[in-house]
Amino acid sequence: MAFINKLCIDGYRGIRQLKIGELKQVNLVVGDNNCGKTSVLEALQMLRTSGNLANVYRVARLRDSITLLGLNSIFDSFICMFPKNNSGKMEISVSGTCDDKDISFVLDGRKNRVLLDTKELPSRKYRQHDIEEGEIETEAFDGTIRLKLDGKEKKTEIHINQYSSVTGTPFSDKDQFNIVYLSPFDHLRGNNLSRILRNESYKQICIKALQLFDPDIEDMMIFKSDIGNRPVEYIRHKLLGDMPVSSYGDGIKKVLALSNGIAMAAGGILLIDEIETAIHKKYYDDIFRFIVKACNSFKVQAFITTHSIEAIDGLLGTQDYDIQCDLDDICVCTIKRTAEGTVSRVLTGREVYENRESFGFEVRL
Repeated sequence: MAFINKLCIDGYRGIRQLKIGELKQVNLVVGDNNCGKTSVLEALQMLRTSGNLANVYRVARLRDSITLLGLNSIFDSFICMFPKNNSGKMEISVSGTCDDKDISFVLDGRKNRVLLDTKELPSRKYRQHDIEEGEIETEAFDGTIRLKLDGKEKKTEIHINQYSSVTGTPFSDKDQFNIVYLSPFDHLRGNNLSRILRNESYKQICIKALQLFDPDIEDMMIFKSDIGNRPVEYIRHKLLGDMPVSSYGDGIKKVLALSNGIAMAAGGILLIDEIETAIHKKYYDDIFRFIVKACNSFKVQAFITTHSIEAIDGLLGTQDYDIQCDLDDICVCTIKRTAEGTVSRVLTGREVYENRESFGFEVRL
């Protein structure tokens, strides 16, 4: 099981010199809007592979994937990961300990301007930008990716420009850590049953979670579509028969996405952004208890962001602090931007629970 014990992030988007220690199996990342909660989850994904540019592209594209206004160029998305107004050397670093071994990721370099021969541009880019033949001047970035684990370092030189393409960028490295990211809207994308259906006992547990929303749900499966022979996800309902998952509400889709994500992250790390999205607060206690138990079963370390104090209370409630004295698998990290950098306050779940019970402690500030 990959287990991150402590984490340091510097230079990723708006985060500066953030240090988080004493991480646990379930880690809640809370704070004000625009304080960097999502950025923490994104930065963690830089550790997935040993210096692969395609993985960096994938992280840079995460926010573009939910926009309705079209994608930025991969160069613009890449540059947006660095701090603003940085005309000199640009650097992102993510470091810490994983399974008590030191790990660090550093992406650094400089922006410059280069001359490109239009004949060397991908044909799609050539057509898209209606470029005349010859040489063109454009912005570029030259730098290196360095990933070090337990004293062993891999270094990769990178060169990208405004006309670089994601297509053809090889995923040459095997993932170093199994890291799965769930955005607030992944439940709307579909493909949420594949891993659940591989494990019959886990499937039955997931069905019981769905029955919190509708007690007549009996089963789930994947059928081949009559059109194009593509897989379509179905839920079997006692009264309605077999219905596509797409016909159900967002709450059911959200639970399926969370369940599938936990199975995908087995033995690794699951990043959940805004866990409360699409789930009514009356279901928090049962759904969160199911999620924490599933993370334990699949040996998954979870990092979870939320704006909801009810969600925080629901997740803390999974530990039954009033009944047992020793177990505490939850850490609550509050982050805040200051003029000096990004600071964190890290408390155990028990500390937050007891202060909320006694003093109405507002952990998000």
